[in-house]
Amino acid sequence: MAADDNIKTQLYKFSASVYFSYADMRSKLFLRKEVFYPREKFNQPYILNHLCEQIMRDTYSDSCIRITREERRKMRDLLADFHVGTSISSMQDNNMKKRIVLAARDNWANYFSRLFPVSGGNGCDSQILGVSHRGIRLLRVVKASGINPKHLKILRSYSYAELLSVKQEKHILEFTLKSDQLLLYSTRAQQIKRMIILFLEELRKESNHMIALRSFITDDKSLLTFRKGDIIKLLHMQGLHPDWQFGSIGGRSGLFPAEYTQPTAPPDYYSAHLDRREERRKSMWTAPPKKESPVGSEVSGHTEPSLLGSGEDSQYVMTEFAMKYFREAATKLGWKDMTAEGRSSVEMVQHTKVPVQESLIFYSDSELSDLAAQNFMNVMRFMGDQPAMKDKSEGDYIVSILQLGKEKEDLRDEIYCQVIKQVTLNPQQESCVRGWRILTLITGFFHCSNTLLPYVTRFLQDILRDQGNGFQEMARSCDENLRRSLIHGGRRHAPSKQEMDAILHGSSSKRIAIYLPGKVEHYGKIHTFTVALELVSDLCAEMGVLQLQEIKEFSISANHNQGQVVRPIRPDEYVFDFLLEDNTVTLWLKRVMWKEPLHFENEFYINVHYRQILSDYLEGKLLLPSDSAQFDQQVAVLAALQHCANGPGPEPTLQELKRYLPKSSVSSVNAQIILGSTLMRLGTMQDLSPAEAMIHFLTTVSSFPLFGSNVFPVQKVSDRRIPSPCIVAINQEQVFIGDSHSQEELLSIPLMTVQSLRSLQPKKGEKLPGVEVTYGPTTAPKTITFHLKQAKEMCHVIVVILEELTYMPSSVSTTSTVRESNMPPPSIEGPRESRDSVVSTPKSKPKKKNPTATPKHAGKKTDKNQSDHILPNPDEAAMYSMY
Repeated sequence: MAADDNIKTQLYKFSASVYFSYADMRSKLFLRKEVFYPREKFNQPYILNHLCEQIMRDTYSDSCIRITREERRKMRDLLADFHVGTSISSMQDNNMKKRIVLAARDNWANYFSRLFPVSGGNGCDSQILGVSHRGIRLLRVVKASGINPKHLKILRSYSYAELLSVKQEKHILEFTLKSDQLLLYSTRAQQIKRMIILFLEELRKESNHMIALRSFITDDKSLLTFRKGDIIKLLHMQGLHPDWQFGSIGGRSGLFPAEYTQPTAPPDYYSAHLDRREERRKSMWTAPPKKESPVGSEVSGHTEPSLLGSGEDSQYVMTEFAMKYFREAATKLGWKDMTAEGRSSVEMVQHTKVPVQESLIFYSDSELSDLAAQNFMNVMRFMGDQPAMKDKSEGDYIVSILQLGKEKEDLRDEIYCQVIKQVTLNPQQESCVRGWRILTLITGFFHCSNTLLPYVTRFLQDILRDQGNGFQEMARSCDENLRRSLIHGGRRHAPSKQEMDAILHGSSSKRIAIYLPGKVEHYGKIHTFTVALELVSDLCAEMGVLQLQEIKEFSISANHNQGQVVRPIRPDEYVFDFLLEDNTVTLWLKRVMWKEPLHFENEFYINVHYRQILSDYLEGKLLLPSDSAQFDQQVAVLAALQHCANGPGPEPTLQELKRYLPKSSVSSVNAQIILGSTLMRLGTMQDLSPAEAMIHFLTTVSSFPLFGSNVFPVQKVSDRRIPSPCIVAINQEQVFIGDSHSQEELLSIPLMTVQSLRSLQPKKGEKLPGVEVTYGPTTAPKTITFHLKQAKEMCHVIVVILEELTYMPSSVSTTSTVRESNMPPPSIEGPRESRDSVVSTPKSKPKKKNPTATPKHAGKKTDKNQSDHILPNPDEAAMYSMY
């Protein structure tokens, strides 16, 4: 507390003597790990338990601003892959616990950092300085668009290897960096300096690296030329003069004067490129690529540029990358770019029959290097360059490679380099084919860093330009997959056994049934890396919907176990991540937004819209205006139009007529009177074709109050002034709460005032899950909770619409995963407080804008070409995710 800086605290050791305590202590003390010290170990079981419990608690609660939604979603996916629930009691394996802690330590940029309030930062508008074991970061608290919680945004990052010195004068800190000067103001300047110096001293111990304080330029080939800020790896040489040292930079080695340098932290590959941790992904609303145009594509005038052919990558050859970042270049190359064994620099990126003992890229972390060596062996075994193990299948090696890239993001570039090395000048055709198959998969499952990206692009470009190369098609697939992963983030889950078997047999697509409104089956083809937006675009193209703005109003939903869980798939999510081997997940098309006007040039379009609106009408979600003086007549008109839409046939019977009436009206109307009116109406509709009848039905229903809304029946509402049951209707303008019988307004929440959403697990004695909605001004928010069977679906529908309205980019999107329907899904807001929500019911009904129906061109046809939980099968993860 700022006001209590004079208070001193001390942690006393346990004593057997008499002590006093509070009898009724209402507050609690929580111990949490804030930072890791350099080279810190955490193998002790108690420490592992504490770290794991802390990480899992923060993973399943959005109250921790140190974690972004993307980081949180990835950790939830990882826990689901490990079959770990929300409590540490479900996990007994210490090795598993350590993997979780390492994943959080290495992949969460700001989680294990000590945060200090600062200002300044060379125009960065910094609010916070984060000091961690990997470097320092200038941060600012931001709130992303839509309903994202607050998180820390990285403005600038510096590794300890870049830091020359830090000076403090009262509240001013001056950092001297190898290529910059940084001035910060902080009331805690002394603590900041003390911590950074402590970390620097620890990292410099036995680092065997020096940083140049000034440039040293010479023509003498026995001496090492370097510039200020260069980091030099010290090499052993006997008989050196005390004023001289021997070292190497980027494959060059030689003597240099010691006075030009000072000891520094080892230049870990990722510590030297902290800024690359910002996700390089375009907006999720970019138009999807066409499958038949892998290098560049266009949908409705929106062109997707290829990664290739930019004209800026002429110098980015893999040998150049190896000379800069490979371990062998930093430690073994001599004056003539040759190792002691006579290997040249070019051979560093060429196929080898000998397994590596360390990582190709220089990592200071020995654990990363060991994991990289194990992965190289998996690559070689899959390719046939090393004998396979008897207890492992081909698919097991692929899954291990993909899982490592998911669990250890710092090793993704290493995996790319290993595979590229093994397919370069590989003399064995079959081995090379299998290597390219690995590259095709990893480019689609995760992308490389910005540092490596231009080199991978150049590598693929060279293959595509070589007309005699037999791997052009595979290179084209890699280019396409890499571009997708850069835009959409890559697949969330490794392929199922069934999908993996198909991939290994050369199949990358699957014919699948997509259910249209009215349970009409429509078959389409999806590929290994097809995202929902592409699938929706294909279906929309058949409907004659080509404009991207209108395409985004449709959504594909994953329906698990015949409606037990319905989850709209976001446009940038991969369809195969939702499909299960037992075929219990089906895909359904639905229009969720209705901003664009209706048009009726396409018969398929007419059928899809008619079936969806008809279903809502018959279920009682779309009622005639309650003040309608001709209620029976309008019901008869709609019944006659339905009969005409079914095509020529005999007049409807009384029993058939009841199937044309809304469920809520069957018992409240005189069916015999309506039948007579319907038969009379049918006499005037003899010339209507089925398509024209559907159009007239749509134009009539489009004037109903809740047309264009997603309507959910709600059993209970937290606000006692709202009678239960009721309905909740969601559209692009509002969350409308209405009477379940009359649909009269009880409360209206403007959609753009929704601050957060959270789906809730049923409490003891309750049967239905809930949705907690926080809305209103940030200074005086209100909360209301709805209890309904479709709680998860309602949450997702609100999110899908909000993301479209706020144009939320994928780079700030995360996906949180829960694997079981009886498990509380991750929240968007922090832990729920015990409080009663207060809502004010507006007296006036908000204006509603209906799509304008234009029935011209009717009938024209176009050609159709928080308890313990055990998580089940990891393939089901995406079905139960909040995001």
